[in-house]
Amino acid sequence: MAINLLSARKVETAPVKNKPYWLKDGGSLFLWVQPNNSKLWRYRYRIAGRPNMFAIGKYPDITLESARAERDAARALVKRGIHPSLDRKANFASQVEANETTFQSVAKKWIAANKGWTCAYKSQVETNLAKYVFPKIGMLPIGEVKAGHLRPLMLSVAEAGAETIAILIRQWSCQIFSYAGTHGITVNDPTPQLKGLVKRPQVKHNPPLTWEEVPEFLNKLDSWAGYRTTVLALQLMSATFVRTVELRKAAWKEFDLDNAMWTIPKERMKMRRPHLVPLSAQAVATLTELKTLTGGGAFLFPNYRRPTQVMSPTTLNRALDCLGFRGRFSSHGFRSTATTLLGLLGYPDKLVDRQLAHGQRDSSRAPYDHTKFINSRRIMMQDWADILDALKAGKTVAQVTGVFGPLSMRRVALLKVSERENQ
Repeated sequence: MAINLLSARKVETAPVKNKPYWLKDGGSLFLWVQPNNSKLWRYRYRIAGRPNMFAIGKYPDITLESARAERDAARALVKRGIHPSLDRKANFASQVEANETTFQSVAKKWIAANKGWTCAYKSQVETNLAKYVFPKIGMLPIGEVKAGHLRPLMLSVAEAGAETIAILIRQWSCQIFSYAGTHGITVNDPTPQLKGLVKRPQVKHNPPLTWEEVPEFLNKLDSWAGYRTTVLALQLMSATFVRTVELRKAAWKEFDLDNAMWTIPKERMKMRRPHLVPLSAQAVATLTELKTLTGGGAFLFPNYRRPTQVMSPTTLNRALDCLGFRGRFSSHGFRSTATTLLGLLGYPDKLVDRQLAHGQRDSSRAPYDHTKFINSRRIMMQDWADILDALKAGKTVAQVTGVFGPLSMRRVALLKVSERENQ
């Protein structure tokens, strides 16, 4: 059988006629030339004795060389009893399915399925996946993603100084593959091979203010000429030692000033449990002043430039820089300051930890225990505010310990209440 009868020149210059006609290349490959100068490649074949025609494609989209290669591939299928057109449809369907189950598309479905995430955590996941992961492997079918794809990606992120993000990428990817497995998309999960690839950096804890630095900070804050709302934010942060994000996003509807209580809803808490913050008299005074400034809106601390949004994450730390604490102290350090000083004064760890909203070991009861020790916590929070005032006024460590330490009358009153709460 003669084959390769056509040349590229013959195909290109094939004349247009009044009626369609065939140009034979051999090997059952033909070029169908139509009166409108459309040129179509066709392959004729038989399966079970029945003649069939396979449409390879249009010239010049499909060149002569490509048409011959397609013919050869189709012939191999015919020998196995497979119709080339059906095989093409199956491959197309597989490709459509692969497009719908790319790493990026599955990751977005996984994110959408985690409705219990905080807005901040969801934003962290979306931002880092979009920045580091999707540009590299987002369009790959998730079943084809291998350790060899993730390894250089993680290493490049780590080498840029973001070791924690590199570790999180592996953890998030593991959860994405688990989600895909649960939904029957793929059983592939290369992430176990990457465990330990990037070493977790040493945790840099937020240093507390020392005994000597507490009065320095409080007196500098009093005389600072910055925005009044920022001053009040730092006063409230020092009095309540909540997390920075909990303060920044605080809404007026969460506060009951008559009963001196701040109820932070579970949606805004790290442990996803509601949290009660008893308010000292000083904290209530701060909030009363603040309400004259921002009480007309939803948030305690609206953004100066975008009032419908909350204070920027960097505002408080920039204020601390202005106060002379750059590199020495951050807004999150109020928590370690309270923990350290209350610990030195002998306040019960269980009260301090409860007020810090740390996770409880008894997970079965933890969601319901946000009111536990509330009366003794109320006393402790008032003690804390008075301790700050005493240090600000220049009282010595010995004087403060005498009034608030383990042998003081204030401590006796606290322990009596705590004992009743334990019964």
